Amino acid sequence: MAHEKSIFEELAPFSKMVVDQGRGVVVSDLAFASAEDRYSTAFIQLAGSVLSANSNVKLFQKNVGETGQGSAVNLTIAETNNKQGDRQPSNQVYIGTHLGFQLYRHASSGALNVLPFGAGAESVSDMYKVAASTTWSLNVGDGIERTLGTVLEYPAGSGIDTPAAIPSGSGVGTTNPAAFAPNNGWVGCKKRKLPIPVIFPPNISVDIQLLTGAAQTLGSVNSGDYIAYRATFTGFRMTLPA
Repeated sequence: MAHEKSIFEELAPFSKMVVDQGRGVVVSDLAFASAEDRYSTAFIQLAGSVLSANSNVKLFQKNVGETGQGSAVNLTIAETNNKQGDRQPSNQVYIGTHLGFQLYRHASSGALNVLPFGAGAESVSDMYKVAASTTWSLNVGDGIERTLGTVLEYPAGSGIDTPAAIPSGSGVGTTNPAAFAPNNGWVGCKKRKLPIPVIFPPNISVDIQLLTGAAQTLGSVNSGDYIAYRATFTGFRMTLPA
């Protein structure tokens, strides 16, 4: 009962939001199925060591085992738990109440090798540049279109809100910040609560797109590396009334 109450409290302010326009179904008509995270990773390849201006890529389009979202390598469960492409089944709705981004890089070797930004104070600056210059936007079907802010504004556990801390190289064991590579943030950092939940309706495509601003030159990466953006929604899977 306590868990059901927490769900009600979370969604109560949005009980009249429409989730199925054709049938007139609103949030309060839905039945709880599960509390779960949805995550997806998109990749933007650097031009040399530059994150190019106006680069764009979509999230939540491809499933586990498929290629795409900026990568030519099959996505694994580490990159996404998406299994329905860009839309939900006909009897289900996913309601995302919180969102956070994680950032890392992988080399252009082809394998989806997870790498931190390089060691040193410059890597913290690079991560900030990437996060602060990349926005994310939402497009639901042919209707709702919103640009919701920069990646920097939506940290996560192991997100991008603190410098920090994978010890690296000869500096291991020291307290010199320049001896560490950023760890994408403190593992206990909470995702940001969305001002309005993001609803993934049944049978309607939801485009979540990343778009870079001005070009950013990065000093702690290798030429041709990929920047990986892993977006994680926390929320609820619901079922429509029969």
